[in-house]
Formats: sequence, structure tokens, C-alpha cells
Amino acid sequence: MTVPLRLSEIRKFLGLSQKDMGRRVGVSGTTWQNYELENASPNAHVLARLSSEGFDINWVLTGEGAMRASEEAPDGRPAGFSELGARDLGRGELGGDGRHVLVPRLTLRTLEDEAGRRMTAEDRSLFEALSFRRDFIERDLKAEPAKLIAIEAPDDAMLPTIAPGDLLLADISEPKLRGSGIHVLASRGALMVRRLQVRIDGGVTVSSDNAARYPAEEIEPDALGRVKIIGRVIWRGGRL
Repeated sequence: MTVPLRLSEIRKFLGLSQKDMGRRVGVSGTTWQNYELENASPNAHVLARLSSEGFDINWVLTGEGAMRASEEAPDGRPAGFSELGARDLGRGELGGDGRHVLVPRLTLRTLEDEAGRRMTAEDRSLFEALSFRRDFIERDLKAEPAKLIAIEAPDDAMLPTIAPGDLLLADISEPKLRGSGIHVLASRGALMVRRLQVRIDGGVTVSSDNAARYPAEEIEPDALGRVKIIGRVIWRGGRL
């Protein structure tokens, strides 16, 4: 079964028309129809919407596993993106020497003009794998390779610390907010990279380093459920 057929299966599972399915994931009905006709591929924001609906993104892209992911994987990682764990780059594979691992790369795109524009060739390459030395991840970053995703910074909110398009490694082993730092989060169907700081009252301050353009926002304790923590950013071309 191809990706377009699996997307069609998801829509039928939800009992929606192509127009309603498009609306559900933040695109037009025509755009969703093009997904099913293999004329376009869903970008990272659409995949994030499907993940938030409980669908296993690994199944969507590869057909492996089950269509539906549980809200939380057995090891406590967030469902959907977490299934795309790193794998060993074996000896003889793409020049592998047995000391490297492939970390899945998630390319983020903004939702601007999503309903009307055609997908580019770059959009169609949603997931790629980047090779990292295992000892660098485990010794220097003190992280587990299987619990990392590589992402592309989606906007200029974190300038000058992080520029748009910068490659980041995020640890998804602790999706719950524990302390402060730079995190990848999903809210209202979009993925963002922001600083999160826990307040004494249990609320969270969401801020950016480009504060003039992106003012800080306060999230009260009873509204924290609207924000899904994907992971904590631990590397940007160098240790943060």
C-alpha cells in the first residue's frame, strides 16, 4: 500500500470527505485530494496534525506498524514522531563503518499559503536521515540516539540564537515540560521552537529570542493542555 492509499485509509477511518479531511489538517480539500492522487505530499505540519489525531507517522510513511498510535508509546515517548527513532548505519551501508547512527530529519514548513500553493520537490522530501557518530551523541550530548529527531528551525523567532533553517537535534524522551530551556512544541497544528520557562504557579512563559517580533506569551496552568511538548532542543550545530 502506498502513502496516498494510507492517507485515503485514514480519511475513511475518520468518515470524512476530502474537503472535511483537508479542513481537519489545515489544508484545502483540493490539496488533500492531491495527496490521495499522489500529485503532492503532506508536509510536516500535516503530519503533525495526523500525529495529534493518534495516527502512527511511521505507518503513514512506510506502512510498517499499526495505523493508530497510542497516546503514549510504551517507553513514555510521545506517539507519532517518536516512532521515527534513530537506527544504526551498518558497515558497508552508505559507507557506514558501524560507528554511526541515522537520525530522522523532520523538515518544518510554515502554514502560510498552504491551502493554495503547490508542493515543491523539497516539500516532498519530508523525512531524511542524517548520520551522526554514536559516541558524539552518547558521550558529548549525553543522549540516546533512538530518542532524537533532527528538525529544521521553521522561522526567525529564535534569532540570533537560532536562524531559520538551522538544523537542531531535539530529545523527545521527555515530552513533559521539566524545567526551562528551548523546546519544540506543537500548538494549533503548527510546530514551533521557543523558550519555555515554568512559573512558580505552575504556568509557563513562552518566549523567543527575537522578542521585538514575537512577544512573550503566558500560559496559565489550566491551559497547558493546548500545548504539546515534542522535545527539548539540545544541539544546534554545536552544544546549546
